[in-house]
Amino acid sequence: MDPLLIIYTLFGLAIGSFLNVCIYRIPLRKSIVFPGSACPQCGTSIRFYDNIPVLSYLILRGKCRNCKASISIQYPIVELMTGVAFFACAWKWGFGSPTFVNTLFIAAIIVLVFTDLNHRILPNVLTLPGIVVGILLSPFQSRDFYLFDWIVPRLSATLWPGNPQAVLPWMGSFVGALIGGGLLFLVGFMYEKLRHREGLGMGDVKMLAMIGAFLGWPFAILTLMAGSLIGTLLGLSLMVFKRGNLQTKLAFGVFLGIGTVLATFYGIQFLAWYLRIPR
Repeated sequence: MDPLLIIYTLFGLAIGSFLNVCIYRIPLRKSIVFPGSACPQCGTSIRFYDNIPVLSYLILRGKCRNCKASISIQYPIVELMTGVAFFACAWKWGFGSPTFVNTLFIAAIIVLVFTDLNHRILPNVLTLPGIVVGILLSPFQSRDFYLFDWIVPRLSATLWPGNPQAVLPWMGSFVGALIGGGLLFLVGFMYEKLRHREGLGMGDVKMLAMIGAFLGWPFAILTLMAGSLIGTLLGLSLMVFKRGNLQTKLAFGVFLGIGTVLATFYGIQFLAWYLRIPR
């Protein structure tokens, strides 16, 4: 195996440790930089040799060295997921710019998923800058994400007839954020008017706008469809096993996160197959 791939995966595990800090502190509006990592129960600073991703959790058997309080299994899960995401991106796109764009993107999605799972919020401090970053990094994203976009090439040619390819990524990202967020906002608005209660939060709207900024509007819609399908299947399963009903609220950001991963890694192949576009 390529040594660079191994190094990049290990780097992903380390980033996963930082993502755990973000997941814990951002909802509490604490600094993600200072102070350093500490046990949430006793406040003891975590030594560097107790902060090795995954390995330290196994060595300490999931307990704080000082107070013996249990450490959530979420910590090694997030680290492993991030390491796998870094590995998968490097495996799929090599070490070109799409790998770095999409590892950053998936890392942000992981934070949003676990924050929504734990607190039912999708913080603006992640989604709003995420939209801007997605647009700024669009020239470095894989051009394959724009193969299925029939709106943006025409819009780019109209606005910049001299060299439409130069503005295609920027335009694709901007329109992706607009359609992604706008579509979900419209769905939520219609639901509220018909059912007279809120069905979707604005956090979900901003998250899908961020997804559209990174992947373009076809994949934002694909993410929404996949996330909705998975959420519906889970909701029906809960009803079958009498663990919930039609009023049970699920963290939709979690399903958008799952849909994002599917759209990022398999969406191009799926749309090419569905639209019968040879690749």
